Amino acid sequence: MLKLLDSLAFIFAFGCVGGWIIEFFYRHFVPSIGQTKKWVNPGFLSGPWLPLYGTGLSILYVMSFIELPGMKIDSWGNKILVLLIMVVVMTIIELITGYIFIIRLNMRLWDYSDNKYNFHGLICPLYTFFWGIICAIYYFIVHKPMLKFLDTLIYLPGYHIGVIIFYTLFILDFLRAIKILRLLKHLAKEFNIVVLFTAFRGKLNEVRNASKEESHFFRPLELKSLPMRTFFVKYKDAFTFSKLRDRLSQIKDRHNGNEDDPKLQTADVHDDSEVI
Repeated sequence: MLKLLDSLAFIFAFGCVGGWIIEFFYRHFVPSIGQTKKWVNPGFLSGPWLPLYGTGLSILYVMSFIELPGMKIDSWGNKILVLLIMVVVMTIIELITGYIFIIRLNMRLWDYSDNKYNFHGLICPLYTFFWGIICAIYYFIVHKPMLKFLDTLIYLPGYHIGVIIFYTLFILDFLRAIKILRLLKHLAKEFNIVVLFTAFRGKLNEVRNASKEESHFFRPLELKSLPMRTFFVKYKDAFTFSKLRDRLSQIKDRHNGNEDDPKLQTADVHDDSEVI
């Protein structure tokens, strides 16, 4: 049991940091609504870690030991079925996480509404496919070497010191972020809006740049030039989810209905730049 806990302590940390690195590059090269192609801290925490990925990798690690009834753990039948279960579980976690943030914090972390066959913009086949790739890479390629690596790592003299340092920094960062998220939740409820997180971050960075405020890569949700309530009063339309979706729909309708009108195309390009 202690060995499992030691292993999971590393797996969670590895997933948090690894997921942060993936999102760091992905959000630069494939920006979402409200973002530009700049290097930004992809999470709401200050440090280089994303808890969702750490939780996901921990679940994959545990599920990799599943041996289904009537099958051997190394049989291809067991492996394929376990992989399918992994993909379903990861998709469900993504859906539940998205709902929790919307219901509890009035905040939408991502939006797949433009992807085909999406469910409430929180999950869609394309990203389920991506989860499938991640699950397959871990299950078929990473898991066994990871077990051998952990068998050595967890017995090293400095391992537990490193774990204590990581989780101390992580917990302090998380507690600090909770205070900021509570403020954002309060303001979102006051103005009766759901905040699209990527657009909120984009507008926050835009205001920082306009006011020549010092960049805060490791303070992604802080703003010194304005009180946060004043920021909401002035700019809430720029990151209110329903308004962004309405504006994008209008732009698409104009594109679809006026593709041959150069003047309207020029106006649409201007609108696109405002939204994105």
